[in-house]
Amino acid sequence: MVHLAIKNVAVAFALVPLVANPALAQVDDAGRIFTQINVVGNERFRDGDVLATAGLTTGEPYSEDDIVSAVDALEFTGEFKTVRMTSVGETLTIAVQEEPDYSGNLTFGLGYNTDTGVFGSVALSLDNAFNRDVAIRGRATVAEEFLSGRLSFSSPTFYGGQRAGGIRARYDDFRYDDTVFNYRIGSISPFMTFDFGENGQAEVRYTIGQSDIYDVDAIASPIIAAEAGERTSSGIGFSYLLGSSDNAGGDTTWSLRFDQDFTGLGGDTELSRTKLKFAGRAPISANGFAIRTHVELGAVAGHSGDTPTAPDRFTLGGAALRGFERGTVTPRDVCVGCGAGGADVVSNLGGDFFAVARTDVIIPVFKKQPALETFVFGDVGK
Repeated sequence: MVHLAIKNVAVAFALVPLVANPALAQVDDAGRIFTQINVVGNERFRDGDVLATAGLTTGEPYSEDDIVSAVDALEFTGEFKTVRMTSVGETLTIAVQEEPDYSGNLTFGLGYNTDTGVFGSVALSLDNAFNRDVAIRGRATVAEEFLSGRLSFSSPTFYGGQRAGGIRARYDDFRYDDTVFNYRIGSISPFMTFDFGENGQAEVRYTIGQSDIYDVDAIASPIIAAEAGERTSSGIGFSYLLGSSDNAGGDTTWSLRFDQDFTGLGGDTELSRTKLKFAGRAPISANGFAIRTHVELGAVAGHSGDTPTAPDRFTLGGAALRGFERGTVTPRDVCVGCGAGGADVVSNLGGDFFAVARTDVIIPVFKKQPALETFVFGDVGK
């Protein structure tokens, strides 16, 4: 894993030249000597750091050109919107306005899992982007059988400078070798968030999306063949997240998330999609043993004569239901003897409902390596 940190690469663009009183503007060739130099307006940087960058110290003679050079040196750092120097008698004051601080991470990864094989990923996390308190989050993953991308912009003042929210985009293209069709999904969702403190957080969103089932095999299920092609939709959604952390008692945590989306405000399909997810972790002994549980439920239904298509329906297996191959726990349409050499052809259709519970017992083998966990698990799903 390669980790690249990006910090403070803003470019200052509002530069203020030296402002001095007439006494400073009329210094003689010998220059002015200051017995006191004050720095004001700095929050992230110490006074000594500002003075060292400017190259100024008490007791030394400075001409007006020297002071202008000191201003230029501070502006060159890109850390300050404005730099202003004034003098009264033998006191020089350096007033600075700092650029807002922002930081971020750009992470590259290369990995392998049994579901997708070799994959590469890149992730971006940037806070206070554009000096406007905007958070940018992005991730792209590329493998032989799929392409996935996520990008979001959010801010606590995104709407009218008062309301928190943002916009997120999604794109997925799945081309699994063991399926008889490919499909892709893309969407854009403006959203608004509400923080209720200990009572949780809520989100409302509007989503414009498009799905496409393509490259359907001739021997695929007639159900899949009938669903092939592009579909567009738009709709509204709502999420609510509630959680708790026992900071005094160790690592007891839990969260509950509810998601409800409706499509059909415009486009091809009218659907409702509901998901509920619970996650919890609690210690079961003082020496590091713990139990971790995830429970998920979901349902999708069509309205006004519309029916969900394969990208809308649910499949289990892989990480969603461990112990089974990806996408194999699902209603299927089997064409007996339709494949090469008389093999059966299986079309995984997806289900309108699902339920799964995953439970791990964490065994503290690697106590000094928190990134490594040893556990035994038991999953059930339908």
